[in-house]
Amino acid sequence: MEVYIRFNDDCESDYTFQVEKGDTLKTKILRIFDENEGLSRFMVLKPSIFYKDTPVGLYKSMHPGFLTENGCLIFHYDADKKEYLKELDVKNEIMDQLWPGQLVLPKWELNMTAILTYALIMLAWLYTDLPDAISPTPGICLTNQVSKRLLKVADSLGYHAIAAKLNEEIQVNSAGLIAQWLFFTLHILKVTVITLVFYTGLANPVALNPWKFYRTRKVVVDKDSNQLKDTLRKIGWVGAKKATYDDYRDTYYNYEIEKAGGLVPAYKSGAMQAAANPGLALLPGEGFQTPLDARFTGSTFKTMEESRKFVLSEEYFVQLEKDLKANIGKCDGEVPKINSEIRRFRRYGLFECGPELAKLVALRKEVAPEPPSASAADAKEKKAQ
Repeated sequence: MEVYIRFNDDCESDYTFQVEKGDTLKTKILRIFDENEGLSRFMVLKPSIFYKDTPVGLYKSMHPGFLTENGCLIFHYDADKKEYLKELDVKNEIMDQLWPGQLVLPKWELNMTAILTYALIMLAWLYTDLPDAISPTPGICLTNQVSKRLLKVADSLGYHAIAAKLNEEIQVNSAGLIAQWLFFTLHILKVTVITLVFYTGLANPVALNPWKFYRTRKVVVDKDSNQLKDTLRKIGWVGAKKATYDDYRDTYYNYEIEKAGGLVPAYKSGAMQAAANPGLALLPGEGFQTPLDARFTGSTFKTMEESRKFVLSEEYFVQLEKDLKANIGKCDGEVPKINSEIRRFRRYGLFECGPELAKLVALRKEVAPEPPSASAADAKEKKAQ
């Protein structure tokens, strides 16, 4: 069975992993974050440098999700909200706790050592740039330190005029009081921007510790492919990411336009309008909120006929497999096309389905005429918050 695990606390980094019967979260999922055996040696998995390298717990998202136009599920942008999270037992088997394709979210703990180290570095940097008029140790700013060394180099090479100019610039109170305060204000803004870049994860280095950064990156630089392949095999790495709704919508729209033969034929046939807002948002009690104990006893198709609710069941996953195999059969045995079809299924779900899933979506749409309201802007705003 395949499940998805979110890296970097980013909805665009939901990676696919294969698990087998008997695997537990401790022996399989937490192993991914192990510094010696997992992916932490090759890539940064935590949200930012201000968090510890290993999660302190694992949760599953109980958000119902989005039902795509061809009967598959993708994750909602609110999938990681607190009200949708349910803690997992790391000692129990994965298959007893998760639906196929469900999202696992690591719980990250703040690293107070990293936070204090970073704060001290920034405060020390700010201190060195205090205006000379109020600094207890005037003239120690980093710019002055660099200028002092350049001065010696210029003087030794015979550029005495340049050396004299540099010597003039490093004199205490060489700049006016207003200029000193203006420079310090700009320095505060610079430190604020750098902090925001690290806090949001735009810059997400392995660690503040240079030795740890070197040790971790050395494995990548040395291109130890055997070690990497062995690690990926042990943790069940598939190499596919789940798409966000906006990515799915745009990709599916382009697929339908191309399938129809262009914009004009797509417009005339109505395919363009249908592909503009594909799928629908599920409601409480549907999708991934289906009780796991009903997996082998419930019926997705019968429930839809009776109550217009989309619930998960084993028969639903069997039908997904049948439709995927049918699409693979259209590839005429060409391996690149087969691999492409499987990758697309893992990322977006089916783009072509049989009558069973098509009817399932049509019946569900009867009670949900409004298109999904999620957008990329919502996701970016949520991440920024």
